Amino acid sequence: MTLNKETEQTEVVETPVFTYTVPVRFETAGRPYSFGTEDSTIAKGEYVVVETQQGIELGICEGGALEIARYGLRMPTKPILRVATEYDKKMYEANKKENDKAFEICQHEIKELGLSMNLLSAQYTLDRAKILFIYLSETRVDFRELLKHLGAKLHCRIELRQIGERDKARMVGGIGMCGMECCCRRFKSRFDVISINMAKTQLLALNIDKLSGMCGKLLCCLSYENEDYKEMTQDLPKMGSQVEYEGEIYRITNMNVMSNEAKLENRENALFITLDELRTKAIPRKGVVMQKKKEDGIKPVRKTVIHANHTAPVEKEEKPVSNKTEVRTFSRRKDESHKPHHEQRNTKPVNRRPQHNERARHDSAKTETRNITVRTFSRKKKETDAQ
Repeated sequence: MTLNKETEQTEVVETPVFTYTVPVRFETAGRPYSFGTEDSTIAKGEYVVVETQQGIELGICEGGALEIARYGLRMPTKPILRVATEYDKKMYEANKKENDKAFEICQHEIKELGLSMNLLSAQYTLDRAKILFIYLSETRVDFRELLKHLGAKLHCRIELRQIGERDKARMVGGIGMCGMECCCRRFKSRFDVISINMAKTQLLALNIDKLSGMCGKLLCCLSYENEDYKEMTQDLPKMGSQVEYEGEIYRITNMNVMSNEAKLENRENALFITLDELRTKAIPRKGVVMQKKKEDGIKPVRKTVIHANHTAPVEKEEKPVSNKTEVRTFSRRKDESHKPHHEQRNTKPVNRRPQHNERARHDSAKTETRNITVRTFSRKKKETDAQ
């Protein structure tokens, strides 16, 4: 009796182990990259052929070979193939001219197809097996037709890569407002998330022109001191809020974390106190404190009202009303005021037009002589004509 045992075979990908590492800089990159090698004789300034994600490329050494185990450096994953020969250098110079020709061909095809692409660069690999086109676009571009046209003319593998404004600034480079080269070009390997809240935390003026870099986005250096400012401004009231300090109400108009000073102002006085005093002695207030107006001395307004079916004026005492308020009172007709409540609900709308009889003309004549037009509606039973 034999037992069949199933054995699972798993492929283990071994990370290449190198003894030495060498920093290599490329012409189109701002910062050097580390590559592994077993050759300890590589010195600074030598040209080497390396293998990158794009393919075979030529770079220059920024330093000599360093032992990884001795200095505790990060393990590189890509190797140095060889020290560049004269043929490699001539091939590299010839590729620069071919890059310009490929750039013009691609630019012409983009205009013919009417694509919304801003072509930035074209770069062949050292062996011309592949060409990389880098372009800038705000939206996604359908370049399938473009690939067909370029493949028929260039006869190599083609890669189109879309980048953003920050990647463009890193590729082109420039001088920032601090007078130094852009951080993304000089040493940054990845972009951090920058928000306007970082500028608020550091108590900076919210001027987008001053807070933006060459790429048009917020400055990368806003994130460098953000955590320190969060710790220093902890438990402090917000800028522009109201606080009660020594029995008076002030508004915070300025805070300087570096000088440990805050400015409090109101209509009568201005104070400069430390941030510790602001944190411990000042009491935050919500809303704006308004003094209530005194209502003493306001007399009730006496208003004269003339009813349409009465000859004598009736004086009513009313509360003071603002000019924008319109006061209207309504009353039922005289002949319906004595009816029960359930019968008054089903009555038809009252015709407000004056009746053509002698009494209506007589009453209207009296009201016209006073030059007053009044509409009154009261639930009280109207007085008789004799009264």
